[in-house]
Amino acid sequence: MFLFTLIAATLAQAVPATADRGVLTPKQRAACARLDADFARTGKVLKMYRAYTGADGKSKIETVDVAGKGGVYYGGKVSLTQFDFGDPTKVVIVYGHPNMVIPPHPSPYREIFLILSGSSEVVLPDGKRYALTPGTMLLSEDQGSTGRGGSSGPCGYVALDLQFKDAAPK
Repeated sequence: MFLFTLIAATLAQAVPATADRGVLTPKQRAACARLDADFARTGKVLKMYRAYTGADGKSKIETVDVAGKGGVYYGGKVSLTQFDFGDPTKVVIVYGHPNMVIPPHPSPYREIFLILSGSSEVVLPDGKRYALTPGTMLLSEDQGSTGRGGSSGPCGYVALDLQFKDAAPK
């Protein structure tokens, strides 16, 4: 089993709020630090979405219950929520630059995208928007769809991308 949240929490602590974001004004830097603080402090997954292909061939998104198998360690100083998605074939840290437009695309394989810092937004073909902020996880299972687009926020983002290239959607 892949201990997803433990690794994500460790990475969130290690990624500075200004990682690979270029030149920011003091006001932008403060806004980015506030945006990142809650997830870095708790290491908890706050929201989880699942992208899938609808009957019409277009990407859809549903909210998923983030309840996983829990555990408390080191006298209550460390708590975990474990999800069993299988073992990823590749783990990537993604740095999205500020205010970047992300063109519509389907997932080329099953993947989990966890925002560690900054923000991004997913936009479906029907115009619905989903904010991805620190601690938000997107499980992408919309291979073969027309895709979804989006943008990075004013701070850009740092994300953990777990790729399951040999796995079919569950």
